[in-house]
Amino acid sequence: MVFLGLLTDPFNASARDMDDQYAVFGVGAENCAVYLVARDQRDAAERWYHHWLAGYLSAVNNAAVNTYNILGGKSMADILDWLEGYCAANPNINFSNAVADMVAILYADRQNIAPGKRGGWNKFVDQQAEH
Repeated sequence: MVFLGLLTDPFNASARDMDDQYAVFGVGAENCAVYLVARDQRDAAERWYHHWLAGYLSAVNNAAVNTYNILGGKSMADILDWLEGYCAANPNINFSNAVADMVAILYADRQNIAPGKRGGWNKFVDQQAEH
């Protein structure tokens, strides 16, 4: 059963410690209620969250299996709206966990190859046919 979990989990199962914990840096360690206050104020604090989120999503794009863009067809405005609703319903969860929950939902619809690129074995067959 553990092996099956490794196959279906987009991230390495050992990415957290044995208590399923990991260190969070920056505004991701704040709870959702603090994020909602920053969003309502629309000042520099809100931008810190946006920058933190962009870094997190970039790291997911780099680390997640077969992922070019975790957002898929969603825009940043779409995910900020989703996070606002999620955080309103879960004000005591920390922001990084809210984002992780969102990423888990987005994973199935992610973009797994760069626009205009061909992937898989066909790109090698096509390249050989061109020579």
